[in-house]
Amino acid sequence: TPDIALLGSSGINAEYGHKEQSLNMDKFTTPDIALLVKAVKIFPPGTVNRWNTIADYLNQHSAVCKTYDNQDVIKKVKKLQSGEEADLRSKVNAQAYENFEKAQKQRIEEVQAGGGISNRDTLNSALQKEEATKKNKGPWTTEEQKLLEESLKKYPASFGAERWDNIAAHVATRSKKDCMRRYKDLVEQIKAKKAKQ
Repeated sequence: TPDIALLGSSGINAEYGHKEQSLNMDKFTTPDIALLVKAVKIFPPGTVNRWNTIADYLNQHSAVCKTYDNQDVIKKVKKLQSGEEADLRSKVNAQAYENFEKAQKQRIEEVQAGGGISNRDTLNSALQKEEATKKNKGPWTTEEQKLLEESLKKYPASFGAERWDNIAAHVATRSKKDCMRRYKDLVEQIKAKKAKQ
């Protein structure tokens, strides 16, 4: 199996490291194999151009090699599936478990330091409380409808990803989901009226 030490610590670029690895007949480092396993799960059989897609994913996310192609991926997956590299597979699994353990220990430390509640829990509960206060289960009032219409004009679809957050903030008594549902219902009502005419 390739060793990450082949890249050296003197700032050798990834392309040179890739050439060194090619001399050892295998360009996959242990982290790259973990990425490969993840990519195979993300892009299951039936995915259009699956092997090219997986190779592109590796090229985007690999810290070492940026020149994987579909043939490299297919060969490596076959080796891993055939059991030829069982020791490498167990190494990758062990590394994943170690990362999981570190994350769990860090979360436990957060909880202990926070008096039984982690920072993540307090943030989530604050967001949930904020959402709960905005939830108005009753019918839309004319004031809410007016605010929704104003905000739809103020924040058109071209506004981007924050559009619905801004609309919900403008309506104030309704959540983002409520505003999106109301908009969808209104669009369907308009389409139904046009279809009847």
